Amino acid sequence: MKLPSLLLIFAITIGFCTTVAAAPQDAIDTPPWQPTGHYTHPEIQESSGIVASRQFEGVYWTLNDSGNPAALYATKHNGELIQKIEINGSRNFDWEALGIDDKNQLWIGEIGNNSRLRFDLKVVVVAEPDPFTETEAQVIASYPYRYPNENVDAEGLFIVEDIPYIVSKERERAVLYRFPTLKPDAKQVLERVGEFTGAKFVTGAGVSEDGTRLAVCTYDALWVYHRTAGDLAQMIQSTPWHLPHSFYGEAVCFDGYDLVLTNEARDLYYLPQFWYEKQWTLPSKNTHSAIDLLPKTTTQNAAIQTESYRAGGIDIGGSHITLTPETTGQAAALTVPIEVPYRDVYEIRSILMRGPAYAHVQLSVDNIAVGAPYDCYSTASIAGTLVSFGTAPLNAGENQIVLSIVGKASEATGYKIGIDSYQVLNASPFVKRYAVLGPFPKTDVETIDELLQAGGQLDLKTTYTGVNRKPVRWEEATSRADGYLDLRRDLSPTPMTVGYMLVYIHAPKTTDSVMLIGSDDEIAVWLNGTEIHRKSIDAGATADADAVPCQLKTGWNTVLCQKIDLGWSWGLYLRFTDADRILKYATQPTD
Repeated sequence: MKLPSLLLIFAITIGFCTTVAAAPQDAIDTPPWQPTGHYTHPEIQESSGIVASRQFEGVYWTLNDSGNPAALYATKHNGELIQKIEINGSRNFDWEALGIDDKNQLWIGEIGNNSRLRFDLKVVVVAEPDPFTETEAQVIASYPYRYPNENVDAEGLFIVEDIPYIVSKERERAVLYRFPTLKPDAKQVLERVGEFTGAKFVTGAGVSEDGTRLAVCTYDALWVYHRTAGDLAQMIQSTPWHLPHSFYGEAVCFDGYDLVLTNEARDLYYLPQFWYEKQWTLPSKNTHSAIDLLPKTTTQNAAIQTESYRAGGIDIGGSHITLTPETTGQAAALTVPIEVPYRDVYEIRSILMRGPAYAHVQLSVDNIAVGAPYDCYSTASIAGTLVSFGTAPLNAGENQIVLSIVGKASEATGYKIGIDSYQVLNASPFVKRYAVLGPFPKTDVETIDELLQAGGQLDLKTTYTGVNRKPVRWEEATSRADGYLDLRRDLSPTPMTVGYMLVYIHAPKTTDSVMLIGSDDEIAVWLNGTEIHRKSIDAGATADADAVPCQLKTGWNTVLCQKIDLGWSWGLYLRFTDADRILKYATQPTD
């Protein structure tokens, strides 16, 4: 869409850069940490690229990656399908990106290269069809290419002055390449422009129409590079605006200077210009809405109401609830019911509003304060502040959470609090240390028979025959700070290999628990020799993805995991609910 000359919202000066933001024709009625919509058309399964049309207002183009039809999809910002456009002249082997140029041409990136062995990479071009009258488009040009040195994977593509630029997807860096010239059907060697500061493992890229801003997204962050147009090599070496997020982002594009992101979960997000310029935190979308819980919310000595963020001075969609004491300075509180699926220790968070009239807030559970009071005073209005109050044991089912007004900063003009939503996250500790063994060929079924010795203590000094007949033994491995055990780091596997992880858990008494596990590829788990979990998943590992009820016996319990690597990442998260904080983990049991 064209950068607007009308409907100006406001100007913001950040450092050297003063810009003007555009108001959408129909205001987005959600805050930026919540999806503005969801792709409703069943064929849009894995949105891997997105661009905003520059000639059809309110139209966004997306595409699927490998294994899907050769088609583009025109949608609204809420994900509703306008039209499917079949593309003639190119099949979808691994479409990973979408770009748009000043001639209103759409550039499809056949650039996916997970194996690093593809030699048929290319970018193809179609004239942007009218999504309201057309159903097909013909490829008008095809531009094959190869990289100058090593063969890499890529998922980012954008067009500047009719030249395609490609951003590599590598774990340790992101490199920008460009076509030296455009020669249809003649394979060209890309030029290396430079390496990005900060960003790496890039899953999508987009450039503003005037070329002054370049956004790249990753699974957990957004990077926006900015300076005068014309020197991309310098731009990607500048200090970007950086926003961590939990969207698992796959594609990003500019709409004016605002940003639109998609993910493979089929969600769409709309991020205003001022938000990323200020680098405000983007809270997780997995929250309990304060407005949805309002019918069950009770108050003490306070008035409660729903207020839009715009009424509170923040130009984003969505609303929150506000609590104001009936008498100035009077103690006031609200009680909200929060449900959790099983008994455990939980970290309790809330997304709060801050501003000149906001007070100190204390959270408590069962009349016990959790953490310290949080000061919501700020000289300017700020939305979406994610506040962690600390941890507390919660029972399965409904729990009563209390937020109390406990004073204010001397500069604050009022005693107000504003609440968008609540979060309760499992806070029992992850397993930190494992014994690991492997890798083995997937076909080596005798190994697992040997390892599963009736659930007893395993001999960690035994030597086994692994891949390529190399001897392997149990070694100790430590998970990352976030609890993820990276077997690719510890076992150096090749695809279709098997590794084993062993940990012992001590319970002072027979204990009902829930195993919380997240894994990629294939996983099987035995507790004291009995299989309790088996799953195959074609996605990355996510903490606590599966909850498996189990019973731990008195004393030491043996937990053995079998992990099959199908390529790319290889690891898991593992912990057990422990509301009473009585469990102990070890790689070898002790007396």
